[in-house]
Amino acid sequence: MSLRHGLRGRLLDRVASALVAARAPNGLAAGGRAGNLAPPRDTGDALSRAVTGYSRANEGTDGPREEDGAYYRYEDPAPITPWVRRVITGIELLRNGRYNKGMAFSEEERYKMHLLGLLPPGKFTQNTQVKRVMRVIRGLSDPTEQHLHLLGLLERNERLFYRVLVEHQDELFPIIYTPTVGRVCKKFSEVFYGPRALYITSRDKGRIYDILKNWPEKHLKLLVVTDGERVMGLGDLGVQGIGVAVAKSCLYTSMGGLDPADVLPVCIDVGTNNEALLNDPLYIGQKTRRVEGEEYDELMDEFVDAVKLRFGDRVIVQFEDFSNQNGKRLQERYATRATTFNDDISGVAATTLAGVIASLPKTGMKKVGDHTFLVAGAGETGTGIGEMIAEYIAQDEKIPINEARERVWMVDSKGLITRSRAEKEEDLALHKLPWAHGGKRECATVLEAVEAVRPTALIGVRRHDHSLKSGALAGDSSDEKNVGQLVGQNTADAAPRLFTQAVLQKMGECAQAPLVFALSRPDNIAECTAKEAYDATGGRCVFAGGCQVEPFVHAGRGVEIRASTSAYVFPGFAYGLTLADAHRVRTPMWLEAAEAVASMVTEEDLGKGAVYPRMAKIREVSAMVAARVAMKCHEMGVASIPGKPPSSAKMLADAKRLMYNPAYRCYM
Repeated sequence: MSLRHGLRGRLLDRVASALVAARAPNGLAAGGRAGNLAPPRDTGDALSRAVTGYSRANEGTDGPREEDGAYYRYEDPAPITPWVRRVITGIELLRNGRYNKGMAFSEEERYKMHLLGLLPPGKFTQNTQVKRVMRVIRGLSDPTEQHLHLLGLLERNERLFYRVLVEHQDELFPIIYTPTVGRVCKKFSEVFYGPRALYITSRDKGRIYDILKNWPEKHLKLLVVTDGERVMGLGDLGVQGIGVAVAKSCLYTSMGGLDPADVLPVCIDVGTNNEALLNDPLYIGQKTRRVEGEEYDELMDEFVDAVKLRFGDRVIVQFEDFSNQNGKRLQERYATRATTFNDDISGVAATTLAGVIASLPKTGMKKVGDHTFLVAGAGETGTGIGEMIAEYIAQDEKIPINEARERVWMVDSKGLITRSRAEKEEDLALHKLPWAHGGKRECATVLEAVEAVRPTALIGVRRHDHSLKSGALAGDSSDEKNVGQLVGQNTADAAPRLFTQAVLQKMGECAQAPLVFALSRPDNIAECTAKEAYDATGGRCVFAGGCQVEPFVHAGRGVEIRASTSAYVFPGFAYGLTLADAHRVRTPMWLEAAEAVASMVTEEDLGKGAVYPRMAKIREVSAMVAARVAMKCHEMGVASIPGKPPSSAKMLADAKRLMYNPAYRCYM
């Protein structure tokens, strides 16, 4: 720290002390800093108000407390103004996660930043610190403990945290994100660790803009917003769903290259309908039933408008873990008003499309339109996948979208969606109508649908509890081989397989190399496992799953399936929007992102049975996605950067160059 900054700091210190002293009736201790109170004045009842550290501020909402066998009470001291200097040194620097380097401070930095004596004498490079962190992580057997340890590191040393994630993406992705983050969310009220997100409640209507101003960063580029109603197949977790948004914001940096200061997780707490949480005394959210209808929409309208007013028209709002009822509806509501997208719908769909495109050499198909698709699960996610595939076929073959949709069939809880069903069922959801095709008989099960449609690609996305209880998506509960065969799951907790041996064998008859995507998660509701699909089809299938798959051997050949996760798409997609400074999101951008991911799959990957790149290459994948999305933004006229766009090669080079680098900065 320079002499000028040191003098300035001391001057500010004295000014603040003088201001506080002028406001405080009791004054400040002689020579003390702001915040060090002088002893209370000796009034008549001074002895009866022993100063012990207990005051009305400690009472909270439960009133006075009696602890440790003693009860003390005294009047609150005079108010003070909390403040910090802009240039931080000493213990404040070590407590600041953004700037702290821990044992990596050099000797000169320790001397000039007033750190001598505050750290052990040893000095480590950041590389050595990464090794220390990984040794601790590998020494913890519970993934939840590993996740929480990493979040603790994020609080203490931000750059080291991201350096660890960047260098160990393969190993740490399932720990920092799915499936571990779901377990963390279930106990989030018990492990809440600090203000890594912003919380807005239904009671804050009319003051949301003021709350947004409380966040210290003024130039955000992306908000990850959740209301926690449908958290990763776990249902309504209320405010505890913020754990996913926090984890996702970390991935936007470690995988997508966005600066962590540019990303903010936000929880819209509108209550919860989860009885267990409502009755939990430790639950940290609102203990009220969920707000719905017009009141909910008015709150979201105010939120989106306040976000644009505070952070600018081109700030990105990503909706996360909203219910089926609200997810697509909100996306459509704000599509023309803000830069928004829903990763659970568009991100998952683009990732699925990427796997289909990448698998073409293995399936023997020349183009995506050569497939006949059957999607088991006709909710917002399933129909989103179908729509993304149809959009790609329409663009690729230059045909009307309605004609492209005819190559995609849907199965919901009542069976195959057909035109005859649509004519008879008055309550058939509107989003299912585009998939009500003619020419096929009504089918009550997935097996019957496979026999009727004869698909070459079968995709499963039964992500919701009601889909597992009864109907066409519940699976065959009489098939005992398909129940409870999952590692770490009890038989009572594992849902029957939807893609039974009979279904998979029939798929093997429909195509020489059938495409089988079992995308539901967590693993206790997966439609089938990779090994089951390989065994039933004689190893001829091309498989992708929503859950991690341990490598296995089939017919003497090693198989290494990689999970289908939207993390291949959403980090680079958002990064590309920021590169182009886009003010809207359009479907062709997602198609471009899917092609970009598929282009990163090598022949070696396909030879091992994978249709997605290695997670270790995710920064390269994200850079490619970002560059192609940014170019598409310019092409479609939604980029706000004036002038002629750079070449594709220059855009890719810029995407790689501008990615956040977690290496330490020198402070001297």
